[in-house]
This record gives sequence, structure tokens and C-alpha cells, in this order.
Amino acid sequence: MAALTEAQLRICVHACITRYDRGEGDIATIIGSYALDTEQRKKVIKNIISNRSDLLLDNIEDSPSMEVSSAQRETIKWYSSIFRK
Repeated sequence: MAALTEAQLRICVHACITRYDRGEGDIATIIGSYALDTEQRKKVIKNIISNRSDLLLDNIEDSPSMEVSSAQRETIKWYSSIFRK
């Protein structure tokens, strides 16, 4: 995936927080459902922590939930297309 703009990063962060608040899973699983590279994932995590310091993100990067399955990648391609110009 290409580099995210600041607006796209904020959208992703707020989407993760909203999904967490709705009970769709733990934050690691939610972040893992997006097609983000390592650098993008770090930026999302950093922004989530700055927005919601109450979320515990201990060892989130080591979580197996952060891995995206090949079946999820097809769904993710569709979501990723909203960020294309």
C-alpha cells in the first residue's frame, strides 16, 4: 500500500477506535484487519495511543492478531481502494 496521507491516517485511527468501541474485537485484531505495512502500523498505533490512552496496547506489535490472512487480503483490497486517488 502506498504511503498514507495524514487524513487517511486519521480515518484509519478513528475507524479502529470506533470498531473497538463497538466490540468488534481487540485493538490488535482490528489493526491487523487493515493492509498496513510496518511503518503505517506504527503510526496508527501511535495515534491510537495519543487519542485513547485508556486502551492498553502492551505487546500489540507481537500479537498474532496483527497478521493478515490471505482470505482477509481480498476484502482488504476493497477497503484499501477508498484511499486511492
